[in-house]
Amino acid sequence: MRAIAAFQKSSSFTLSIVFTSLLMMGVVFITYFLILSNDDLLIRESEAAINADIRGFNSLYRVAGARAVEKALNDRIAENGNDFFYHLKDNNDKFVAGNMLFWPEKGSKVVKNGMLSLKIGDDSAQQYDVMAKIMTFTNGQELLIGRNIDDIEIVQWVGKTFGWVMILILCLISAVSIWVAYYVVNRINLISDKADNIITTGKLHERLPVDSNWDDLSKLTIALNKMLEQFETSVQGIKSVSDNIAHDLRTPLTRLQTHIESMSDSSEKESLLKESNNLLSIFNSLLRIADLETEQKTSAFTNVDLTLVLADVIELYEPIIEEHKLHLETVISITDATLYCDKDLVFQTFANIIDNAIKFNQAGGSILITLDAAKLGDQKHAAFRVYDSGMGASKTDFDKLTRRFYRADKSRTRSGNGLGLSLVQAIVNLHEGQLRFVDNPLSQASGLGCEVMLPLRTLQGEQAE
Repeated sequence: MRAIAAFQKSSSFTLSIVFTSLLMMGVVFITYFLILSNDDLLIRESEAAINADIRGFNSLYRVAGARAVEKALNDRIAENGNDFFYHLKDNNDKFVAGNMLFWPEKGSKVVKNGMLSLKIGDDSAQQYDVMAKIMTFTNGQELLIGRNIDDIEIVQWVGKTFGWVMILILCLISAVSIWVAYYVVNRINLISDKADNIITTGKLHERLPVDSNWDDLSKLTIALNKMLEQFETSVQGIKSVSDNIAHDLRTPLTRLQTHIESMSDSSEKESLLKESNNLLSIFNSLLRIADLETEQKTSAFTNVDLTLVLADVIELYEPIIEEHKLHLETVISITDATLYCDKDLVFQTFANIIDNAIKFNQAGGSILITLDAAKLGDQKHAAFRVYDSGMGASKTDFDKLTRRFYRADKSRTRSGNGLGLSLVQAIVNLHEGQLRFVDNPLSQASGLGCEVMLPLRTLQGEQAE
């Protein structure tokens, strides 16, 4: 049983998609910022500052003349922290004022809008990257205004680097969130499948897989394993009590039966023998079930042809079926029914199920017995099915039918002790098969279907009996 049949339907996956979507929105925003940065947004800010300076000097020239411009340049250069460079020359290309002693050569790199890209300094001194622009006054003088953009370029580089690092981090977080969701879903399905297998097969000695102890799911699995251990101990205690009672009482019951048989023939003797035989049958069945569940004996396993075993069981019950006036139909469609199993136990399984179909049917009823091949997962199975038109059982009783001494309300009027299907379940578990029930399989007024799935495994080197 898969706890989460589809990965896309899990809450972990949904949350991971939400987080990933939010992170991707962050990636888009940062990418947009990087595009703006690559489009020289910060450089344009320098151009705007230079243009503002140009407008200021133009206004000063118109109001106060060239001397005022020269004085303003000297005052500006004297300011601390000034990151502007100036070079004022007259119409004869003679240096007039400024803190930049050279005039850029013709052919200097033009960025755009008349902006020049310059480097100030020489190889032995510190060099500055400068963005500059040239303005011309009406008297023929030219003023070069440049701005140091080293700090701006550093900020731009930091912004770009930080942006790409953030994009990488966000993408990694998105990938990790998807991986965590996938990991959680797989772990939950693994735990669910194993738990379902333990419940279905009744192998309480098995435990849920724990592959680490750092995550919450592993801690939960460890806690569930402790619960399974306590549950196994409790169940084994209950079973051991009933098994010990059955074992201790079987001897005195045998003696009692011997004493009854020594009595003179009478109706009372027959009634007492019938009751003692019934009690001995119950105790023997209990001990047989306990032996199968605890010992898991496979010493009698060999390759067996199931079609021959089924033929022997049908031959045994045909007279009883005719006596009860039931219609029997048998369909065997499997080509290779060789199974590594205990022949006597498989015979007992087939017999118990067919016996129930006869016992809980009515005159004129039908029984369908089939043996074919089925596939469960990757394993090929032999499918033994017995469908009847008897009184049937409620679907709510299906999980209880294999419990010891359990009898559905409909079946209490018939003879039996409620141990037949418990024994079948123990035998099926020993062979690592599955037992399941079907409601009204023949589409009549009522009825019950019993299906046994046994994995078709053989032991190499042995011949089927």
